[in-house]
Amino acid sequence: MGSHSRHGLTQIANDLRPLSDEFTKHLFARLFALDPSLRDLFPASMSAHRDVFYRVLDHVLTTIPRAEDHEELIEFLAQLGRDHRKYGLTEAHYATMGTALSAEVHAVYQSHGGLDAEDTAVLEQAIQLMTGVMRGGAHSDPTPARRSAQVVDVLRPHPGLTVVRLVAEQPLLFRPGQYVETQIPQVPRQWRPFSLAMPPNTQGQMEFHVRAVPGGDLSSTVHSETRPGDQWQFGQVHGLMRVDGTRPVTMIAGGTGLAPMKSILLAMAASANNPDVHLLMGARSPGLLYDAESLAMLAATNPWLRITQVTDTRRDPWWLKTPATPARALPLRHGSVVEAMAGLDLREQRVLIAGPSGLVHSARDAALRAGADPDEVLHDPI
Repeated sequence: MGSHSRHGLTQIANDLRPLSDEFTKHLFARLFALDPSLRDLFPASMSAHRDVFYRVLDHVLTTIPRAEDHEELIEFLAQLGRDHRKYGLTEAHYATMGTALSAEVHAVYQSHGGLDAEDTAVLEQAIQLMTGVMRGGAHSDPTPARRSAQVVDVLRPHPGLTVVRLVAEQPLLFRPGQYVETQIPQVPRQWRPFSLAMPPNTQGQMEFHVRAVPGGDLSSTVHSETRPGDQWQFGQVHGLMRVDGTRPVTMIAGGTGLAPMKSILLAMAASANNPDVHLLMGARSPGLLYDAESLAMLAATNPWLRITQVTDTRRDPWWLKTPATPARALPLRHGSVVEAMAGLDLREQRVLIAGPSGLVHSARDAALRAGADPDEVLHDPI
């Protein structure tokens, strides 16, 4: 251990970092021992939750000493509290977490003489801030913690892709381009972010494009088991991708990253005045360019919209028995979507990126090389 007494929360964060996996395992074991009912609120596998919790804790411990970042931290914790409403947490649960967290940090230092009075005081203040702001954020949100919708149609355009359409009793409140935390009945207590593929409407209609990810329990289950009549649950809506109405827009979409772009474009098509938009829609092969024909029709009736189809390869894989057909009315390029960005001048443009994490990273780098303002390159968190 380092000389924690001289560095307060920053040193505590440094000391815990090498122990993060063991620390969070012991912490949640302690938490569930204090209140066994909490265990039923979370999925069987806690590894992802432990990882996220530790990153939040580390962020809190390292940010509190920086006064200039306090406003961001408060908003972050309040949003986290609003998001955690979907688990059904109560005030007592937050208090129990504070007790467990304090006890586990002290247990780490027990064999090293313990924390001194000063560090104990700042630790308790940090824990109270963390749990208190989250609790306050949850209580300040007047909207329902969850909404539900019924699956009415399931399409599988090609192996590995499922298009799910639902109707909600109460329309979900969101902006085009956003995503929502989603739970399906086959995998209870697991929540995953899915992007909405159509804009909000008074009928409560929703559409999601879900790619089956190897090793992804929820996405693979959607592909294999989702049926009409299923009830899906939705938590908080998130996402910053949007157009500002004046700047030209370049959209980079890979695979099911097309979903949020489609939502934005459909909303724009209902408006009279729109900036110019260039959509680069990418897929691994021509037969995986789903929705190309419907987007071609959208472009044909909206002169502000230009679409380029991009595929990594010229030929479809052997296993693709019922390939989609690229839209003949749209140009088709071969190579990666990032390669298709070569030569673009993105100065004074807004750039929206959606797709696999590797694409988001490389497309963002390419956009910056093409002159885009970093503040105008928007994508969902990776």
